[in-house]
Amino acid sequence: MTRFSHLDFPGRNGLLRRYTRHVPTQRLVADLHLHSRYSMATSRALDLSVMAEAAVRKGIQILSAADFTHPEWRRELGERLVDDGSGLFRLEGPQAKTPRFGPRFVLGTEVSCVWRDPPRSGRGRRVHLLLFAPDFDAVDALIARIEPYGALGSDGRPLLKLSVHDLVGFVMDADERCEVIPAHVWTPWYGLYGSKSGFDSLEDAFGDHGGQIHAIETGLSSDPEMNWGVPELKNRALVSFSDAHSAANVGREATIFEMEPTYDGLVGAIASQSIVETIEFFPENGKYHLDGHRACDVRLTPAESATNGGRCPVCGRPLTLGVLNRIESLSDAAPVEWADRGGPVSGLVSGPASRPPFRRLVPLRDLVAACLDVGKTTKTVARVVDRLVEHCGSELNVLIDADPMELRSAADDKIASAIISVRRGDLAIEPGYDGVYGRIAPRSIPSI
Repeated sequence: MTRFSHLDFPGRNGLLRRYTRHVPTQRLVADLHLHSRYSMATSRALDLSVMAEAAVRKGIQILSAADFTHPEWRRELGERLVDDGSGLFRLEGPQAKTPRFGPRFVLGTEVSCVWRDPPRSGRGRRVHLLLFAPDFDAVDALIARIEPYGALGSDGRPLLKLSVHDLVGFVMDADERCEVIPAHVWTPWYGLYGSKSGFDSLEDAFGDHGGQIHAIETGLSSDPEMNWGVPELKNRALVSFSDAHSAANVGREATIFEMEPTYDGLVGAIASQSIVETIEFFPENGKYHLDGHRACDVRLTPAESATNGGRCPVCGRPLTLGVLNRIESLSDAAPVEWADRGGPVSGLVSGPASRPPFRRLVPLRDLVAACLDVGKTTKTVARVVDRLVEHCGSELNVLIDADPMELRSAADDKIASAIISVRRGDLAIEPGYDGVYGRIAPRSIPSI
């Protein structure tokens, strides 16, 4: 007799019960936020095969199929992705180089909601959301509902003249098995909590749909520790994904789930916080960590900004208030000290008993470029990264698990030592601000 398990989730008309076949859980690394070549400011080479190859190289097992609202990309997804019976999809077709061993895809996308709250004369809002669907029928039903509100063919991440509350209503009307996750929630202009157009709470943004938000994406400029003190996030999952616009950035942030390898298993793991750990940027490395004004080359801590009344000390214009500032304003915990972010030797940072651990990493090509003092897109960096991956396995394996001797056999002592330094959190970082990425360098070279 077939055994089934079930999970209950809030639906529009009460609890929605999802039944799934009982399948043993696995630890799977997921990157559920990336874009196709149809999104603005993305690599023109970013197709499904390139995504799959990047995932294998990085050590990712589940990828978002990305941009499913774009008509040309939706057609390509339908032609090349095949449901493996689990609600997840395999890449097939003549260009699929690794269909058997490559990643599985989940149907996902990002949309940009732009509206005024209230509609005519209220504050302008701009919020990005991640959407996930169990099958193409749900995708097409959702597309039909949102098509009147935006030019879906103009951008893989479409601009929709809809509030996030109304969009979630359309998503649940299309299929209650869909999942919605607010994207990079602290980003000043497009984050749910952002300083420029965001909200102070999920309830303010989503109203009666707030209970259907099971997780938030922390973004590159924050990590879980910074979010633990925000009261309304205590019962929601904190997930991290790359927001990759090129193959090189796939997996720069990721989440490791303990899950059944199915669509229902994935959304169940999100709702129940079945997370082994998350892979994070050092948040100072993100481009909105501190406050600042890029035009005047001004970077300030939240305390320094307060002293200046939130204005640039050079030109007097309002500063772009960064992620750290915004988190402090909504947190009931002590302020996070940005200048002291070192972790244990293992690289794994543990928190409260109810929270999964996380580790902070520097992307491998960025680290190699910093050691060699050359650009990260140079052939010199590519050759070193290729040797490390060929010898040690995926990039995540190089950064997390490869032992010092393995690293030294594939790269010089300086690069091998720098990788160990990152695991120890022994870095010097000039924090990012107002759209400028932070600059990183190993603070010391440990003996290995």
